[in-house]
Amino acid sequence: MSRPLRVVHVITSLTTGGAERQLELLVARSANETATIALYAGGPVADSMRRSGQRVDVLGLSGWRRFATPFVLASRLRAYRPDVVHVHLLSAQLWGIPAARLAGTPVVVSTEHSLMDDTIEGRPHTWWLRLLYRGLERMTTRTVAVSETTSERLQRWGVDADRITVSDNGIDFDGLAFDNAARWRVRRELDINDDTVVVGAVGRLDKVKRLDTVVRACAPLLHAGRVLVVAGTGPLGPQLRQLGEELGVSGSIRWLGARDDVSDVLSATDVLVSASGDETFGMAVVEGVANGLPVVYVQCPALEELSTEIPSATRLPAPTTSSADAEALRAAVESVASRLRRWPVPTALVERYGADAAAARVDDVHAVLVAEGSGRGTG
Repeated sequence: MSRPLRVVHVITSLTTGGAERQLELLVARSANETATIALYAGGPVADSMRRSGQRVDVLGLSGWRRFATPFVLASRLRAYRPDVVHVHLLSAQLWGIPAARLAGTPVVVSTEHSLMDDTIEGRPHTWWLRLLYRGLERMTTRTVAVSETTSERLQRWGVDADRITVSDNGIDFDGLAFDNAARWRVRRELDINDDTVVVGAVGRLDKVKRLDTVVRACAPLLHAGRVLVVAGTGPLGPQLRQLGEELGVSGSIRWLGARDDVSDVLSATDVLVSASGDETFGMAVVEGVANGLPVVYVQCPALEELSTEIPSATRLPAPTTSSADAEALRAAVESVASRLRRWPVPTALVERYGADAAAARVDDVHAVLVAEGSGRGTG
């Protein structure tokens, strides 16, 4: 096919989050003619995509209107007439896959971003959820896994290996490079002195990210004059703030909420921590390494799947008890903070996870499937 493919991406919302930002990165670098449909809400990611000239359509479906989603979306897809519909995240899979089939789209692709060992997007694994997922998967042409770890989990869920393509997430290494001017700008914004050691955490404020462990681990350090900066939103925000107050360190924690300048926040940070023990890729950890930060983490498949050691990254044991985990994390952060430096970004990391290569891989998946003409699941 000589012309660019018409590809419509369908996602739950475009507010903030790793999958949303990954979609923005891939669409911006795609060689195809793309459009993105958010089922429920827009937000910072949608605004950023529009500013860069991307076509974004927010349906704003909520409440009882969600049950009409397959029909509303199918109508919209018929107007787009895409060669490929590519869905992201569970709600978009639930509504978007049937809608694409109703619209007669020849190729339907689903990317799995958030299948953990025990949960999927914060929902516990249940027999009926697995049954639903398997049924939806059989309606697709192909499932894309964002890491080898994700592919292995999909296979344990019963997805056939020959229906999975691994396409690692992409990282904008140039955009994440350390910026000294941004460092001082963000510190002034947050009222943080130039010589204060800043511990950073980036991620959704929900149970799987274990930010309560981060707060407990950092509390003794914060009493010593350091500052914890947390970028992200989520349902546990009020509880985490309350925990900071109970530990007497609320004045040393900056809760930033959603940010569209994560690279600048990383530049203002001295060490990045991630206590999450259940990740599909570990985007925040890789972005910290891309910024040159020393990183303390529990799980990051992206680093663990590399054959090269990352000297700036300190991996902790798998989660055990909350108090033991907090103590191990505190000791690691304190050790790193005593010898702070900015690290060069490993070449192996850039070669494997560069954004342009990631976008080209997804384009190749679309091109191969369209060329094969295989639009229906084989089950």
